[in-house]
Amino acid sequence: MVSIILCTYNGEKKLPRTLNAIINQKTRYPWELIVIDNNSNDNSFSFSNSQLRKSNIDYRIEQFPKPGKMFAFWYGISLAKYDFILDCDDDNEFFQDYLELGISILLSNEKIGALGGQGILPKQEVPQWFKIYSKSFALGPQGRNLEPLPRFAHLYGAGCFYRKSIFLELEKKGFESLLSCRKGEELSSGGDVEFCHAIQLEGYDLIYSESLKFYHYIDKGRIDFDYYLRLKAGISSSFPILNSYRIDNFKTQKEFKKDLWLIFFILIKGLVKTALLPRNTYQRKVDYIVVRAKFWSFLKNYQFALDGYTRNKKIFES
Repeated sequence: MVSIILCTYNGEKKLPRTLNAIINQKTRYPWELIVIDNNSNDNSFSFSNSQLRKSNIDYRIEQFPKPGKMFAFWYGISLAKYDFILDCDDDNEFFQDYLELGISILLSNEKIGALGGQGILPKQEVPQWFKIYSKSFALGPQGRNLEPLPRFAHLYGAGCFYRKSIFLELEKKGFESLLSCRKGEELSSGGDVEFCHAIQLEGYDLIYSESLKFYHYIDKGRIDFDYYLRLKAGISSSFPILNSYRIDNFKTQKEFKKDLWLIFFILIKGLVKTALLPRNTYQRKVDYIVVRAKFWSFLKNYQFALDGYTRNKKIFES
């Protein structure tokens, strides 16, 4: 029923908890684990093999040298033998009923294209700012329980189930991820958002279940506001590529191009405003980093976004 795809980069120290939680899943449904070592330079591959060899689960471990989680994830999909895909990060620890609940929900409704759960931070002291911005770390609720998310909303990739047939159909149409997601130590992002946009354009729903829970372990080094600012800059680095999926809003590329430049002029105003205001609060610091990152990303990704719009029109309106 489910192929769990666990992409890891230098995850040796994080993997024991993650693998142990997978090994101890309680479910009546068949499943497999596919571990993709995405160009690690530690012992992630050999450690995973030694731990999984002691279990009796159905698993395989592969090395994929091209950096970028989305590239590794697509490779995992090509190896998967079951109808559903579950994205597992190497710092996730699924509750024992995660597979059982997730599969049951997916089987109950064929319109569900992606199903997300709730990341929970294990008990530890965190600063107040972290609680405010925790969703950027794939933590907390993602919507109303078992209700479709609005158009162009998204689920975070960690702990997300997908219907494999959608990926296969997209691939047949010539779809490839425009975003690579994280590469090694880089904090670029957006691949999970892109998947969600494509799934909705294919006519499926995005659903969140409050019953699906997993612990998401955040290293102390990441619970740092400077790290968070770098994370936000990385997330913003995909701008305005994801806008190319809003094909319902524009009949022609000319209309889309006009809208992009309107957004750019608004960005310039925002850049001036945030540069002049004192950055004496967390939110003002975040606003400045995001606007600045989007400004430079616009210049870098402008043509890519236009080409993406043309491609998406062809794929999703064919």
